[in-house]
Amino acid sequence: MANEQERESFWQVHVATWRGSGETQRAYCLRHGLKCHSLSYWHQRQIHREGSPAARPLTLVPASILPEAALTPMGPLSLITPNGWRLEFVALPSTTWLNELWCKQP
Repeated sequence: MANEQERESFWQVHVATWRGSGETQRAYCLRHGLKCHSLSYWHQRQIHREGSPAARPLTLVPASILPEAALTPMGPLSLITPNGWRLEFVALPSTTWLNELWCKQP
């Protein structure tokens, strides 16, 4: 690449596209012919520049709590954090467990 600005722009696009893709870093890199450690480096660089994910504004959406008996079986559940961690569940975990997980976030 010609210069640092072009390189940074190139990786900013890939980091943003990867974040929105729902794919793992490895899967995204394989599909686009990128080195995983490079995507990881630029992702971490972006996080440090933007500040910690906990410091970013949070977007809240309306939600309703239903009794567990009212829930119908659904497909897999994926939770993706702003910093790229992804948790995938084949079956829905209990609402109690999810609540404990959420409340332990910094």
